[in-house]
Amino acid sequence: MHVTRAARRAVAQLRAGAPELAEGGHLGLILASERGDQHVLARHTADVAQRMSLGERAPTDLFRAIAYFPVGRVAKSVAEKLQAWGPVASVPADLERARTLAEVWLTAGRAEQVVLVAADATADGAAARATAELWLGDRQADAAPALAMTAHVERAHQSEGLSCAELASQVIETLAPVGGRRTALIVGSMVADAGESLFAEVSSRDPDPPLEGAIRSLADRLGFSELFVLIGSSGASMTALGLAQDLIALDRADSVVVCGVDLVHGVLAQALGLLHCDDLPHMRGGASALLLQPGPTDGGHPILQACSLVSPAVPSQPTVAMDLAGVPASLANGGRPSHVVLSGLASLDLQCAEQLAGHVWPGVPISSRGDVRGVGDDVLRLAGTASGLDLPLGIVGVHSLGGTGCCILTSAL
Repeated sequence: MHVTRAARRAVAQLRAGAPELAEGGHLGLILASERGDQHVLARHTADVAQRMSLGERAPTDLFRAIAYFPVGRVAKSVAEKLQAWGPVASVPADLERARTLAEVWLTAGRAEQVVLVAADATADGAAARATAELWLGDRQADAAPALAMTAHVERAHQSEGLSCAELASQVIETLAPVGGRRTALIVGSMVADAGESLFAEVSSRDPDPPLEGAIRSLADRLGFSELFVLIGSSGASMTALGLAQDLIALDRADSVVVCGVDLVHGVLAQALGLLHCDDLPHMRGGASALLLQPGPTDGGHPILQACSLVSPAVPSQPTVAMDLAGVPASLANGGRPSHVVLSGLASLDLQCAEQLAGHVWPGVPISSRGDVRGVGDDVLRLAGTASGLDLPLGIVGVHSLGGTGCCILTSAL
């Protein structure tokens, strides 16, 4: 895992040379990487394709390569090395935009320090290069504003020929900016079409268009004022909700469209089958988007009161409890909900989410969320489908590759 090792070495060197570097909840991490350690699986594409066609279980080396395919797996390892338990996000390899995200987190008070790591494999996949830089800043925003969820659009993934970018476009276009408002766009996806593009090398089909480039073109065409793309984790939509509050608190936007999208078919589904993943039957592809603006509004829309982001390490075994010693009990400062729903991709995520909910809102009952779990849009779907009778509602998500946190929705009344 060249990229993971290079990134961990870079942050170790940074810590050795920066005694002021914080630990715990005050420290955030942003990983900027185009492919992470996907080159490891790329070396085995023919072998994986053959095993998928035969329905065989992946041997140890392929198991590890598939597990490290999401870019967020590198971020998880680096966060653990840094002991960064504040917000953690993975973004495409665009340092300028990654630095913009770091600036937003710092000035909004989301973190006191942010480490920005840029890491990618060399062209031949034989080595990797990584750099790490420490960003400091002062909080300039007041408390995070309450945001009204004025629109919710959802599309299930039903067509095998539809790319991730096309599915996202369907929901984003319905929420395009109107009336000259500064509307920012945040899109989150765990793997997008990376797997399909990789295996196009060994099968007779064209690769799907890269998500980030397609969304950037769409955002320019529709007139969005700013764009952030978060990748590599099923928790990107929780991170996006917090970022939406930050953008409005800092007066960088008048409204924000938040979109989560992923597909569960083709290579992703088959690769999870090779892992004998028991959670696969519960995973659902699709896209969800919310339009958020300062609230309350006249329409009686649900209000996002607060969204807090943390990144305590998720244990690798279900018999080990998540260490919540560094997570303040006052993490959710938006009030106390009447009940909580949990978000997570794997069963272990949901088990840890229940622990986090009990820590943040002790004694609050946990409601059933059903068996279906959205890969890229889970938090947005839970928030967007909440009715007035459900409020006040807490959503607690644990996503081991980034995007752990909690938010609370209340009635506008």
